[in-house]
Parts: sequence; structure tokens; C-alpha cells
Amino acid sequence: MGEIDRRADSERGDAEAPAGRGLEHLGRRLLVPAALGLAVLVGLALVADARELGRELRRFDPRLLAPVLALSLVNYALRFARWEIYLKALGVRLPWRESLGVFLVGFALSVTPGKAGELGKAWLARELGGGAARRTVAAVLAERVTDVLGVLALVAGTAAAATGRAWIAAAALAVGVLLVALLSWGRAARGLIGLARRLPAVRGPVGVLGEVYERLRELLRTSRLMPAVALAALAWGAEGIGFGLVVRSYAPAASYPVAVFNYAASTLAGAASMLPGGLVVSEGALTALLGLQGLATAAAASATLVIRAATLWFAVALGLAALPWIFRRLGRSPSR
Repeated sequence: MGEIDRRADSERGDAEAPAGRGLEHLGRRLLVPAALGLAVLVGLALVADARELGRELRRFDPRLLAPVLALSLVNYALRFARWEIYLKALGVRLPWRESLGVFLVGFALSVTPGKAGELGKAWLARELGGGAARRTVAAVLAERVTDVLGVLALVAGTAAAATGRAWIAAAALAVGVLLVALLSWGRAARGLIGLARRLPAVRGPVGVLGEVYERLRELLRTSRLMPAVALAALAWGAEGIGFGLVVRSYAPAASYPVAVFNYAASTLAGAASMLPGGLVVSEGALTALLGLQGLATAAAASATLVIRAATLWFAVALGLAALPWIFRRLGRSPSR
């Protein structure tokens, strides 16, 4: 009996070891966004004056947090629906609980430069029995592409109300069309991949890239692209409305279309920066836009901190909360 107990303890230890290493590795990775988040707080306190910022934060009605967080959950629900559509299209079969767990963990992985850590979702899906990771990589990439397109659509739709400049809307639409054209230009992409295959050092990875690209191109066909972009626009628009609720706590006459424009434009700026979670850049852009529209610096900084807590950091918290459950599932998945 003693030998059996020791063997059982050893097997449990083997199953738990990857979870412990994964948590330790992720913990180290989260130190960078945590440091950037602290830098944001310090920077806004210096710009707005710490006392004034504290006063404005106390002015915020905490009862508004419920609808703001609910709108963030609407964002996540719509994006999860798109994730499920992509997995089904790619033939990746995961029970919805595991799929939801992987999707939520992706929020914790997203606070990496360029959201590159989200590719870890493909590994998790594979380990949970979803098949080859390269199939799910295409879904992760399609999510990012359609998120950008959805946010560009929001900028185009609200630019006139926010700025009175039609060229901003035209520029946003042009960037979206150009992005789709580049990604859909199969002949050029295959030519570049073919040239890269001639280089011995990258021949293996490029072969995988070619397969991923073909699957991504399939997901970006018009029949799938338009519904996915619509879901993304609705999802990020929901958080933009949440930002409007926060701003109206300081400026009751604030316009929701202007708030959506500010939120979408700052989201694009953060994404373009490639910094983890768009930290520093997104907050700076939001505060600057609110200041240009007449809101006092301390109030603008306070609104920025509240909405980032209710969107980015709320999502990261959900991802971290889902991690232990996912690691337990990994310990008893078929592929494990």
C-alpha cells in the first residue's frame, strides 16, 4: 500500500508540475505589464497633480461600475461567440467549458508585446484535445485582424461627431480596406513564403507559416469576415459606451459617439504601439483626447484610470481566475 501511495503522489506531482511551471512563467511575464501599469498611475498623478487626481477619483460614482463592467462582459461574450465560430470553421472541437476557459486565459496572455502571448491559446487548445496547434493559431490571428477592423469601423463611424473631420473616417476605412487586401493577396503571400523556404535556417517555421496563412485566408473570406467584423465593432462599441458612462460621471453632457471615438482611437494607438495591453500609450491618448475636448486634466486622468481598470485589468483578472481550472483540466485531458 505504501508503494501505491507513493506512486499516486508521484503521478499527481507530475501532473501538477506543468501547472506550477506555467504559473511561475506567467507570473514573471506579468511583471512587465504590472510595472507599466504602475508607471501609468505615477505618470497621470504627476500630470494631473496627485491630490486633484485623488479628489476626482473619489467623485466617481461607484454605482456606475456595475453597468460599466456589464458592458465589458458584453464585449467578452461577443468575442467568445466569434472564437467559437472560428474554431468550428477550422474543425477544432473543444467542449464549450474548455473553450471558454482557453478564451478567458487568453486575456491574461494578452498583456504581452503585440499580444503575442495570446498564441498560447493554440497550445492550450491542443493540450485539451483540440488537435494541432497550428489550426488554432489561425483563429487567434483572425481574432486580432477582425478586432482591428472592428475598431477602425468604430473610428470611421464616430469621427464626424467627435472631430467634424470627414477625412479621419475616410482614412480609417482606407486602412481597413488596405489591411484586408494585403492579407487576402494570396499570390504575393505565397511568393514570399516560397522565397523564405529556400533559406535553410527558417525552412521549417516558414512551412508552418504557409499552412497557417491558408487557414487565416479562409477565415477572412467575405462570408466570414463581415459577421466577424460586425461582432468586433459591437463588442468594442459596448466598452466605448461604458467609457461614455464613466465620462458622464464628470461631464453629464458628454456625447456617447464622442466617447466611443475616443475609446476606439486610443485602443488603436495602444495596439499600434505593440506595448503590453497598449499600456502607457492608450492611457496617454485617452487623457489627451478628453483634455482637448475640454475636460479638466485630473478628471480626464481619473476617467482613464477607471475605464482601464474596468476593461483591461478586469479582463486580466478573469484570465488569471480561469488559469487554475484550465491547469486542472490539462492534468486529465486525453492528450496529457
